Amino acid sequence: MQGVGPGSVLGGRYAVTLRTSEGVHHERWRANDHTLEREVVLVCFSAAESVAAAALDAARRAAGIEDLRLVRVLDVGTDQGVGFIVEEPLTGAVPLSHLLQSGGLAADEVRRLTGEAATALDKASHRGLHHLALTPSAVLRMPDGAVKVRGLATEAALSDADRLSDERASRADAVGLVKIAYAGLTGRWPMVAVDDGLIPAGASVGLEAAPTIVGGVAAPSEIAVGVPNDLDLICRMTLGSGRRGPISPGDLALQIAPWPAEQATSDGATGMRLRGRDDSESLDPTRVMPSVAAGGGSGVGLGVGAAAAAGSAGSAGALRSGEVGGTSGDEGQNETVSFVSPAEGHSGQQEPTQPSAERLQAGIAAAGAAAAGVAGAIGERVGSFARAAADKASARAAERRATREGDVDDDFDDTFDDTFDDSFGDDGIGLVDALEDAPPARLEPPVPVFGRRDVPEAPSGTQSRIALAIVGVLVLVALFIGVGNVMKIGQHDGTAAPVVVTQTRSPGATQPPTTSTPAPTTTTQAPPAAPVAVVGGTGFDPEDGTETDQNVKLTFDGNPGTDWRSRWYGSDNFNGKKAGVGVLLDLSAPTAVKEVQLVLGAAQDVTVYATDSASTKSLDGAQEIGSATNANGTVVIKATGQLKPASKIIVLVTKAAPAEAANHYRAQISEVTVR
Repeated sequence: MQGVGPGSVLGGRYAVTLRTSEGVHHERWRANDHTLEREVVLVCFSAAESVAAAALDAARRAAGIEDLRLVRVLDVGTDQGVGFIVEEPLTGAVPLSHLLQSGGLAADEVRRLTGEAATALDKASHRGLHHLALTPSAVLRMPDGAVKVRGLATEAALSDADRLSDERASRADAVGLVKIAYAGLTGRWPMVAVDDGLIPAGASVGLEAAPTIVGGVAAPSEIAVGVPNDLDLICRMTLGSGRRGPISPGDLALQIAPWPAEQATSDGATGMRLRGRDDSESLDPTRVMPSVAAGGGSGVGLGVGAAAAAGSAGSAGALRSGEVGGTSGDEGQNETVSFVSPAEGHSGQQEPTQPSAERLQAGIAAAGAAAAGVAGAIGERVGSFARAAADKASARAAERRATREGDVDDDFDDTFDDTFDDSFGDDGIGLVDALEDAPPARLEPPVPVFGRRDVPEAPSGTQSRIALAIVGVLVLVALFIGVGNVMKIGQHDGTAAPVVVTQTRSPGATQPPTTSTPAPTTTTQAPPAAPVAVVGGTGFDPEDGTETDQNVKLTFDGNPGTDWRSRWYGSDNFNGKKAGVGVLLDLSAPTAVKEVQLVLGAAQDVTVYATDSASTKSLDGAQEIGSATNANGTVVIKATGQLKPASKIIVLVTKAAPAEAANHYRAQISEVTVR
């Protein structure tokens, strides 16, 4: 980028040292803060770009969110035509895209990474901030296992893609997190454009593309082993043709919870914990490895490979320090598994004495038991073929022990080699034999989700009588109330209306004197104003005619805990560009409005109008019902005179409420009731 290079100083304090990554819209550089003597990270971009101001504003808003899982924004600024965002240094952090270069991670680790990232983004969404550009490079794992998400709001602002409503933006982040989980399980990136995801379908994220099928991508369980059912189902629903799944990061976090609090130490394919290179402890062939006994696929592969190599080599003594290299998906360190003969101790030294017949037989038995255990573990993974092979290996090992019992050669090395070759080499198990002897597969009945429940005992006679008595009392009370209400039908409360007699006389008749008695007068109070149903609405903005329309329904849902909120503004007078913002609500029928009750979440100035116009920008022809200043909580605005019937009302906030962060204002309306 022009103007940025090693030795450049931005903002008079940040000395650039090394570029760490380069994106389409920005570059990341390491730098030293000369003022505070610390290392920082600079996200640099051209200040002449149309999105520069939006990116700097997004960074300022992201700095107001305090969450350890979000990369902290320390400073923003422009210098020499370069806009820059200062972030905290992440020493030792590894992006998920690097962790997946050798394949998928353990399912528990994927669940933890996704859950932590979803929780952080859910907290940010409550402040109106979204990521909208999630890739494996945006999720990082620290050396202590902590999870970090970088690029909140700024990545989307730099790509000019932050123009979604809150609802669609939350859905886009949820889909992005599901893609992260898919990549973590399989090591492949689902290159499909789903809903509002802002990363193009063909965008490169440094991973191999996932195989596609009709309507989406292949399920994780079709690519990798050990994928939990819930994660597999979420990926199918979200990335498949149905386009369903979680609607927000918080929804996804609830669906995949709980997750481990610490980083998983098992390998991604099998869940088996591999031994480190510096682990000098040898494996005694007289015991089966715990991971093999549990059916760990990775451990089985290592055991079979080493045993076969040592058996075919025919080396004197037995299996000596056979090492099989593996790679850990998390740390990238080689793992080794060592095998030693029964004649060697843990130190790997050969005993000077010649082994006895008992030691020979023990060694042969240990080798057969180890082979049977390994084959049994494979059988748990690959089916009846391996189980048949295991049965044959065990049977033939027993036959060899029976025929050779009591007849031991003095040369331990030759005897052990012959026995090992006979058991595992010369008389191997063929595929046809194993398939013929394989037991038929049987489907085990599913385990019930809940334990068996005992049938409750029948109630005793006393309990039955008490229950019947209670029911009888309730019936009598209901009958008494019903009879009383029926007897009141036809009766009227209050004084009967006076009878008015009208007399007519001919024109020539003389009218007799009459004495007029005034009829008694009855004073009745006007009934309270009745509520009028609100059946719909939209945002009202004198400037562009729209203001977070998707959340207007929250103003008449009957729940004061939900509210409609406008966009953020830099001042309480909406940056001086408009008289106010609010909502335009549709009434169920034209009504002469007498009063409007508002529930406001913060102190603001508000004015209410009645109108028949459907315009979301103009107040022409609107009748003012009333107004309130610095109103907060429940506020009742009554009409000062008789209004004409109108089919709509406008609730206009003329002075916005301040937020916790400086220079952040917006309108908030929780509930509107019209009478």
